[in-house]
Amino acid sequence: MICVMVGPPGSGKGTQAELIAAALGVPHISTGELLRAEAAAGTPLGREVAPLLAAGELVPDELMERLMQQRLAAPDAAPGAILDGYPRTVPQAEALDRCLAATGRRADLVLVLEVEEEMLVRRLLDRAAKEHRTDDNPDSIAERLVEYRQLTEPVVEQYRGAGVAVLAVDGTGPVDAVHARIARAMRGAGLLADEQA
Repeated sequence: MICVMVGPPGSGKGTQAELIAAALGVPHISTGELLRAEAAAGTPLGREVAPLLAAGELVPDELMERLMQQRLAAPDAAPGAILDGYPRTVPQAEALDRCLAATGRRADLVLVLEVEEEMLVRRLLDRAAKEHRTDDNPDSIAERLVEYRQLTEPVVEQYRGAGVAVLAVDGTGPVDAVHARIARAMRGAGLLADEQA
């Protein structure tokens, strides 16, 4: 199963993606971690990515596409993957569809974590204080939320229009409670067996 995790910054999608990946026995593919790992390993792709990461610039779609293609071709991703942080835009979703179609696969599920904006801001500011992250400040958070609404929400509509299952789940509350809601929604859609949770 290829599951695309979608949610605004601070919605907890990374945490939930890890839990779902563990339940399904498939890799959790986080684009941020993937980019950092390639850069650290000094692979040819990593050498292209490293200066962009160092400068805090966005990695071009073409590079992301090559990176995802390579990662999804790895043996551990043969049974599927939980994608976290990709696709963020409609062109990236189209690129992912092409990449998957080349191996006879497609996105099976888009899982959307929904959290009130006020709660997102509180979570991100708490995280910033705990982890000493200067990138999580009120201005940058507001900017990222606008970006999410403008660029990523249309991805959900694109998949819905293409007939891909879209499950929206309330992402508020403790991690376990959110995971239980996700598992219930996936079981209800026939995408998760009872023993997988």
